[in-house]
Amino acid sequence: MLAAFTISKNVNEVNLVFSVRDSHGRLRTDLTQSDFQLLDNHHPPQDIRYFERQTELPLRVALLIDNSSSITGRISFEKKAASVFLKKILRPNVDQAMVVAFDDQVGLLQDFTSDVNALHAAIDRMRPKGDTALYDAIAFASRKLNHISDTRVSRRVIIVISDGEDTHSRETLNDAQRAALASDAVIFSLSTNDLSLGYPKGEAVLELLSRGTGGNILKARAAGELKRAFTEVEKTLRTQYAIGYVPANFQPDGSFHSVEILAAKSHLAVHCRRGYFAAKH
Repeated sequence: MLAAFTISKNVNEVNLVFSVRDSHGRLRTDLTQSDFQLLDNHHPPQDIRYFERQTELPLRVALLIDNSSSITGRISFEKKAASVFLKKILRPNVDQAMVVAFDDQVGLLQDFTSDVNALHAAIDRMRPKGDTALYDAIAFASRKLNHISDTRVSRRVIIVISDGEDTHSRETLNDAQRAALASDAVIFSLSTNDLSLGYPKGEAVLELLSRGTGGNILKARAAGELKRAFTEVEKTLRTQYAIGYVPANFQPDGSFHSVEILAAKSHLAVHCRRGYFAAKH
């Protein structure tokens, strides 16, 4: 599917990636365009430019790791799991990732690169300290993704390892959500919460950040859970659909457009971001 790499950005074109699961939670990769109905602000699109199954569009991955004092006992296996994941998922000269650590401040440890050795070295430099500026980290990563100068369509992904408890941000939860939607990024939250003790506020925060972007929240408290969570993210990224379309009556005025992708079969669930902001010209 090398032709996927030639898909270029076009004015007034909206590009979406999404995944589909059946009633048993299994990812489906055998569906066609006719299996879906797409609505933009409750209206069918003017034109659909492309539709791809198991798309190979380039990945731009922002890996955000909680570096606060609370994760001191976990940092070793988190570093290892993150490095292994990036090595497995990034295709040389096609995909890129960056590494961000957040504690009292947001630190860009490695900007976007395909060099997995540089990414590993950046992760290895992490030393836990201080509080947790989660919302600042989400907003920072989203804006970095939004300013990537790709001439081709790419899939933008934020992976955050955290318990969702923000203790030090200047940005608000709403700021982080808006920034993520503006960047077209899908957020996967790898939750370090112990749910045997109840349902903490941080878990709800991670749910809010992930679901609206078409992402997911996965258990990642123990080393085995974190490894399985990264494996699930990898599977999802390898089985995504991609669609590009021109909305009906599109106006480049910065307004928010809701998006719905409805599966023709009721037992299928589509995971896609809930909308986008129409870029101003």
